[in-house]
Amino acid sequence: MKIIKLLFILLIFIGAALAAFLFFKYRSITTSQLSSSSEKVRFEIKKGMTGVDILEALAESEIVESEKIPYLKVYLKLNNVPAMQEGVFRLPKNLTVKELFDTLQNPENPDIWVTIQEGLRVDQVADILAEEFGKEEEAVFNEAKFLSLTTDKEYIGTLGINIVGLSSLEGFLFPDKYLFPKQATEDYLIKTLVNTFLLKTGGVYTYDDIIIASMVEREGRTNDDRPMIADIIKRRYKEGSLLQIDATLLYYYKDWKHPITDADLKLDQPYNTYKRIGLPPTPICNPGLSAINASKNPKSNQYYFYLHDNSGNIYYATTYQEHLLNIQKYLR
Repeated sequence: MKIIKLLFILLIFIGAALAAFLFFKYRSITTSQLSSSSEKVRFEIKKGMTGVDILEALAESEIVESEKIPYLKVYLKLNNVPAMQEGVFRLPKNLTVKELFDTLQNPENPDIWVTIQEGLRVDQVADILAEEFGKEEEAVFNEAKFLSLTTDKEYIGTLGINIVGLSSLEGFLFPDKYLFPKQATEDYLIKTLVNTFLLKTGGVYTYDDIIIASMVEREGRTNDDRPMIADIIKRRYKEGSLLQIDATLLYYYKDWKHPITDADLKLDQPYNTYKRIGLPPTPICNPGLSAINASKNPKSNQYYFYLHDNSGNIYYATTYQEHLLNIQKYLR
């Protein structure tokens, strides 16, 4: 009986000691600075994130050490902390727990969301950036400087694109939704877009891949169409046939709605694929990943021609005569 009593007392003592240790550990963590570093880290709370999701993201961002997360979970429960708000924050690492959660209820939103759609030319990308940054007093974006850098051969050579002698970034400004600092420079913006391209493609591409992908982006409407169109373009190119792609003509005029005339079809210029055999000298837009993948992995088929009706439906043809019939049937 004495032994049992002693064991019971010992267990109580151990339990009390453990509870005291955890209490003081909790108190130390929740009242002290989380770090001695004053480094600021960009942190985003996305729509739908729970408190646990936010804590895990704080650990992944190295704002809070992983071992401290359980104590922060307890803090949230004991202190009835109001809901943390969706938004973007600049968080110093040396906040206390209270300061951290207070900050996460008041997003500063110092950044700018910019959406770059698939199939835009470099000048259109520049226009979008100018429009978005033009709304902010702190912005330093200069559209002319941005455009100048996109054709600066020496500068382009520093960006990690594995194409020797590249003289234009057409095709390499990856379309996506971006969150930029308000004071982002032209160099920062270009490097972000190009690095996203390199990341998404895994660095596996040729210049021909991107040129063809850009045509596929402008010509295709769906993920099913694009691999088919890519195969048609590649076969015609390899066989030395005229590509006869309207989008290349429109690129020359920097106007996707330019009405194509007989004079346009006869004009001897590098982007007239009705007159010149081969690929245009550069991509004609900045393609998305679907078009790039289609260019690298075309879907084999027997067709040589295609057209879209006014509703966007695509019709293929093996011979020119079949193509003419499709024109009569679906476009007139």
